[in-house]
Amino acid sequence: MPDDSAPDSFAPDSSAQDTSAPDTSVPDAALSPEQIDEIAAQAVPATIRRAPKYKSFFWVGALVGIVVGVWFGLWVSTDGMINRWIYVTVTAVGVTMVTVLLAGLAAVWADRRSTRPRR
Repeated sequence: MPDDSAPDSFAPDSSAQDTSAPDTSVPDAALSPEQIDEIAAQAVPATIRRAPKYKSFFWVGALVGIVVGVWFGLWVSTDGMINRWIYVTVTAVGVTMVTVLLAGLAAVWADRRSTRPRR
């Protein structure tokens, strides 16, 4: 049976201080005007590129294509067809392919537009 009177070896020592914390003190001297001018001379202006997320465009194109393709396939086919659902499936796949390609073109157009220089 273990001795309960022994101190727990995993308990933190309250007398120890944490020295790993970063130094957050403010420096005594600020930058001189010469240092500020040197930094400003080396600075390069940044631009933010607002590129589209291609994955989102393709997903929207696919979902729209599936919905429109099933609707179009059901609208064009008749109830008495032997393989109506095969016709609907092929129509949905074809329409989905077209809408995904159109969504990709829209994404490329948006990307090209985002890289134009501003006037």
